[in-house]
Amino acid sequence: MQIIQSSGTQSNQVSALFASSEISFSLAKGATFADLADSLDQLSDRILGPALAIHLKFGVTNQPVSVLHTGI
Repeated sequence: MQIIQSSGTQSNQVSALFASSEISFSLAKGATFADLADSLDQLSDRILGPALAIHLKFGVTNQPVSVLHTGI
């Protein structure tokens, strides 16, 4: 798993599963779905493909995030 951004403040945690990798990152408090879409668009350009699954956690603190499990 690759961490894009981390912060000690409360945030929204995103895990995105791509065909070749999984990436976890935080969105700032108050971020919109448009902000999420922009972030995923930038990642899909870098990773060469759209996200296959997205897992969101709202209002979490900077703690380890349980990510998608094998076999899903």
